[in-house]
Amino acid sequence: MRVLRWVLAAIALAFVFWIVPLRDRCWDPRVPGSTQVSISRETRGGCTLHVRTGDVDIDAAECARLTCEPGIVSTMSHARLGVVALLLILYGAGTLAWAARWRALLLLARLDARLAYVWRVSIEAQAGGILLPGGLGGDALRIASLAAARPNTTALVVASVLLDRVVGLAVVAAGAAALAFAWGGRQAGPLAGLMGAVPLALVAAFATIRRTPVERVRWLFRGRLGRMTGPMLEYVRDPRAPRSIAVACALSVLVAGVQFVAIRGLIFALGGVPTAEKWVYVGIAMAFVVSALPGLPGAWGTADATYVWFLGLAGLPPGTSLAVCLLYRLFWYLSGVAGAILHILHPLLLREVSSEEP
Repeated sequence: MRVLRWVLAAIALAFVFWIVPLRDRCWDPRVPGSTQVSISRETRGGCTLHVRTGDVDIDAAECARLTCEPGIVSTMSHARLGVVALLLILYGAGTLAWAARWRALLLLARLDARLAYVWRVSIEAQAGGILLPGGLGGDALRIASLAAARPNTTALVVASVLLDRVVGLAVVAAGAAALAFAWGGRQAGPLAGLMGAVPLALVAAFATIRRTPVERVRWLFRGRLGRMTGPMLEYVRDPRAPRSIAVACALSVLVAGVQFVAIRGLIFALGGVPTAEKWVYVGIAMAFVVSALPGLPGAWGTADATYVWFLGLAGLPPGTSLAVCLLYRLFWYLSGVAGAILHILHPLLLREVSSEEP
């Protein structure tokens, strides 16, 4: 499995390096048979063409006649930094809604934790997610932090984290489907329809677990497996579960909204103009799904390829698509740095978490 992850990541990175130009790629529209070449723009207005036979300097007039596809360097250099800063603030505010969503699910597990504590654990987990494979690495750190505080509630903490992840991805998928159909109508495509079915599948699974007499499946409650699955099934079958999950879904709508606005705002800040808006939101959802899967630390390669592919379907140049991914990744890294600093300055205290009596 580890070899497969590295192979997939290598293929994804190769795809990104192959399709995304470092410099602008230009061609002469007056010569249909001309090939694209990389160029460097000079301060005086001219260009240097980097052809196979050597560099060729052309004046500003000839440079202006070229049709160009922006590379990653020029795309980043023309970013609206003020807009990017505002989006970073919005992203930071969204982490509070994410922490509140998990706290609602922890309360269902009878773990009463302050929002500030849950937020700190979540941010610290983001720091770990940068170094560990996929989003699941950060989830493991969330579980470890709460389990260390209350060892007898490990299974319930696992259930809350898994449900937090599932609810988050389901709401993102539903939001992407709704926006895709809003922009594309009946032409939204089967992938958008499949995403719209994800929350319905979640509701069906939730109803099945609650109404089916799963206690008759005895092996689910016996031995080492039973010590984990038993409390998790009881967690979902708790009478308070529908209300807690409804609150988590409502907060997840806010989290998903922040994520959609942040990424769509980055496209605007980089000067991107999508020609097929529906693929922007479908691509965002697919990137989140891919990022949650085990792979290279920080989902390097796979997430980048997903952004480049789907934002390319939206009509954005590869350089812009990769720049969006890198800037959003920067938001995540800055959040992780904040989490690492918090972990160093404020060690976890057992008294910050108390357990309610059933």
